[in-house]
Amino acid sequence: MTADSFAKVFLAAATVLAVSSSSVSAQDLRCERGDIELRGLEFSGNQAFTAAELSNVIVTTPSGWARRYFNIPFSPKRCLNRTEFANDRLRLILFYRRRGFPRVTVDTATALDGAGGATVHFTIAEGTATPLVALSITGIEQAARAGRVLRDLPIKAGDRFDRAKIDMAVDTIARRLRDAGYPGARVDNSYTTHPADGSDSTVLVAYDTMTIRTGAFTRVGAVRVAVEPAPHHTQQISNGAVRRLVGIDSGHIYRERLIVDAQRDLYETDAFAHVSMTLDTTHLTAIGTDSVMAPLDVSLVENLMHAAQAGLGYGTLDCFRATAELADYNFLGDARRLDVQGRISKIGIGKPLDGASGFCPQARSDPYSTRLNYYLGATLRQPVLLGLRTVPSITAYTSRVSEYNAYVRTTIVGGIATVGWTPTRRSTFQLSYTLDYGRTEAQPALFCAVFNLCTINDQQRVQRNQRLGVLSGVFTHDWSDNAVMPTRGGIARFEARHSSSVVLSDSGLHFNTLLGDLSRYISLGGGTVLALRVRGGSVFGNGFIPPQERMYAGGPTTVRGYPQNELGAVTYIAGAYDTVRKEINPVSHDSVTTYEVRNGAYRRAVPVGGNSLVVMNAELRFRSPFLSDLLQFGIFEDAGDVWDRGSVFENFQLKFTPGVQVAALTPVGPVRVILGYNPYQRPSGPIYFENSAAAGGQLLCVSPNNELSVDASGQQASGQCSAFTPLQSRSFRSRLTLSLAIGQAF
Repeated sequence: MTADSFAKVFLAAATVLAVSSSSVSAQDLRCERGDIELRGLEFSGNQAFTAAELSNVIVTTPSGWARRYFNIPFSPKRCLNRTEFANDRLRLILFYRRRGFPRVTVDTATALDGAGGATVHFTIAEGTATPLVALSITGIEQAARAGRVLRDLPIKAGDRFDRAKIDMAVDTIARRLRDAGYPGARVDNSYTTHPADGSDSTVLVAYDTMTIRTGAFTRVGAVRVAVEPAPHHTQQISNGAVRRLVGIDSGHIYRERLIVDAQRDLYETDAFAHVSMTLDTTHLTAIGTDSVMAPLDVSLVENLMHAAQAGLGYGTLDCFRATAELADYNFLGDARRLDVQGRISKIGIGKPLDGASGFCPQARSDPYSTRLNYYLGATLRQPVLLGLRTVPSITAYTSRVSEYNAYVRTTIVGGIATVGWTPTRRSTFQLSYTLDYGRTEAQPALFCAVFNLCTINDQQRVQRNQRLGVLSGVFTHDWSDNAVMPTRGGIARFEARHSSSVVLSDSGLHFNTLLGDLSRYISLGGGTVLALRVRGGSVFGNGFIPPQERMYAGGPTTVRGYPQNELGAVTYIAGAYDTVRKEINPVSHDSVTTYEVRNGAYRRAVPVGGNSLVVMNAELRFRSPFLSDLLQFGIFEDAGDVWDRGSVFENFQLKFTPGVQVAALTPVGPVRVILGYNPYQRPSGPIYFENSAAAGGQLLCVSPNNELSVDASGQQASGQCSAFTPLQSRSFRSRLTLSLAIGQAF
């Protein structure tokens, strides 16, 4: 078969596809009276491509899975469109021929089933694949960095003659050349096919040639800026400021990637409604025998320079919450951005805006949700620093933020200085310095059990206002295909934090933290995604490590079989205790008094956290068989532990919790309902009774059989509080953990 005859066949098939393109885009398989419902779709004979891949090529689609198998009425119903069914045969032939199977044949059949519907069947005889015997690339010899331009192309000699991959290779070469100083680069492609030597004439081999025309090596000439102001306004941002934002000067090598990055950076200032950057190739200046300079035209339309927004929301742990933001996109000129933000949460349960009885039962049980959480801050962002795209920012704020059942952090005044850097399109590095003056209040039981601070004086000392300085660096590499619902690629994130006197922390607040997180997304076809993650970290420090710097896990984004933060060690709080007198001397009948938890019951658990963390997640996400555009199902297996590192893997034991979840796809992201199964008993830990402040605020150990005596005045002797093992139901229902969250777990 010659190249001309092959091209004619290809052109004929493409014409058929073009004629039916409106039907393909509409996919009109709606059912009218008398139509036959399509209840099954089958492929046979396909070896090179899966049924899921072939299903994406054609229009014919069966009714929803739930309707076919369970006759659920609101699942999508689709009927057989005989015109599109016939065209689907041609679509499959065209698809196979483009992918290197010129002799493919496709037969179709329709069979009625007992349910009043039909099953369609495509029988495919792929034939012998055409190999690409030789791939010749010419015209690249004089280009700069020719080896980098041709590296790792999607096709090479010896592969199947796949036209789709050849087109990808052509696009890749042209894009790389445009990034290397050749804006006019063109790549022309031609091929021939011939019968294989010494074999049957129906067996073909292919030869492909890519001819590259690089054009002149080009540098940027004059950068010409034209700014159109917003309607009824004068120009706000000067041309000089725009040039600094663009960051491309006269004499720079033309790189298409830098043009795209500059456009994105201009849009991200929110100061411009439209951005256009084009190279004027009609006015070239020769600077050598094969090099030219071309002007760069930057055309902008300014936005309004001020914006305001507000929002209301509800969360399981935050109760009702409100946010407000004011933005100035040209503060003091040069496109500096000033954002003033305010947030309050715990509305309805936190004083002084409490009183919403019946709402937020989980948050209401948290002792640190009795006061409003708030944040008020102002952030100034400088888009360019010293000509570099580092996006520095400075924030001043005051806040109160609590962690469920663990602590509350009140910052009287704080500041954050941040410098962001984007070394590549998918990588970012952020260096931050935080200095705040405030205090951390935590459960007395947590201070006693974790930090061995069991007296009121010791606890008050660490909860007074102190200065905390933290220097941190975060590196993120994101090669996922979607920020909200990724289906392929992955995300890697690494963080390091340091606090010491060198960064102005008080002497008792010294620590170092390392934390890493790696996620991977694998598309399995048909909307099914396998999501994997591993996360680990450790805190090192000789002094007091603030509770907010300890590591926690458990909840809808980590190990979902556990409630929020309750993976790892916990300390229990008793609701009541009994006074127990134990006889010591059988002769003198001397006795000692101790306290023990009443009825072996506890009121709540206080997460202790740890200085070491490991979390692993495996999740299979797939489209719902009904309402597939709205719902996504998932099954998962989570594993992890949080522990205090004393010796190698001290108290370390991976906990495995499987579960299921349903996600509703909304404009704010997937809203998930999660049901995790926890096969483990609650861990043993000390149990305390907290006296009210009016009663002296004493923390009393009430573990069963503890040996801490109580004197006549009610003062308990100091010492280690023994372990308490809570009673727990062994029923299946009691081992389920239900939670609600917005956004994917990872």
